[in-house]
Amino acid sequence: MSIRDFAERLQCPKHSIPLEVPAELLDSGVPWPGGELTCPSGCVFPIVGGIPRFTQREHYANAFGLQWRRYQRTQLDSYTGHPISRVRLERCLGMPLSGLSDKSVLECGAGAGRFTEWLADAAGTLVSLDLSDAVDANLKNCAGKKPYLLLQADIRHMPVPKRAFDVVMCLGVLQHTPSPEESVASLAEYVKPGGTLVIDHYVKRPVFSSAGQYLSMGFPVREVLKRLAPETGLRATIALSAICDPIRKRTSRIPALDLLVSRLLPTACYYKAFPELADDIVREWNELDTHDGLTDWYKHRRSPAEIDAIVRSVGLETVYCARGGNGVEARGRRPGSASASSGT
Repeated sequence: MSIRDFAERLQCPKHSIPLEVPAELLDSGVPWPGGELTCPSGCVFPIVGGIPRFTQREHYANAFGLQWRRYQRTQLDSYTGHPISRVRLERCLGMPLSGLSDKSVLECGAGAGRFTEWLADAAGTLVSLDLSDAVDANLKNCAGKKPYLLLQADIRHMPVPKRAFDVVMCLGVLQHTPSPEESVASLAEYVKPGGTLVIDHYVKRPVFSSAGQYLSMGFPVREVLKRLAPETGLRATIALSAICDPIRKRTSRIPALDLLVSRLLPTACYYKAFPELADDIVREWNELDTHDGLTDWYKHRRSPAEIDAIVRSVGLETVYCARGGNGVEARGRRPGSASASSGT
């Protein structure tokens, strides 16, 4: 299916009926001219900043939207000069990006575009969406790529046709949703027969390690910061990172010492993880992930066995499920062949 096909088949996330899309918008990717999409039942969805918006203004991901607008380019390979995001993307896909050349891809939780910048050119057709206004940063970063469709929408109520995509992917997102199980069930609905769901999730820690988190300063700090206004939370994590980062940079050279220090100074530290990056980029990444880890409203964890069970519970066959990357990485396949799907 082409960009036009998916634009023509946008539907109301509340009523699941086709939207009225102006003809002049059908043949192009974003940005779209300002205007609105309407539902025969009376729903109206504005096009703001070139992007169709299907979400309420206030939601649990507001802090993420602010985060990605501030750190618009931090995790982009085109910014760091190293293929960190591409390596992760291809590992999760289980194939090189060239394997997507004839595929329709639905990217859920696109953020500022760390994966979008690769998917836009690699996929046959790409539809990307995010719950937050991180979509504005995504468009800014990726508008020069091959045309793609970008939407601000909730992965639990998506305005795209079901059983229509060869690949549905959701990386770095599920652990931050109200219910990972419900989110995976929703994602699976959009995988066509023969298609693949690609996900990852924070891994469940051993009992002693899980209990230990309550002895870390990160626990009380997060309980406070996640309840603040997003702007206040961001200022707080920037200040916290400025104080802690010089210390963590030094202690990171001694892993045992850094483990102890991290209990007292709950900031991200990637100097050892990304030695190929310049210190100023690592410092920026640390600041970003400090905010990410201390202001997220939901932070779920699941074991590989639990992720495998979730994938199978929604009618998919588990192709791969193992520890890796940020926790657990998994792929599930919907039985059948693409020809068996009408894309409705």
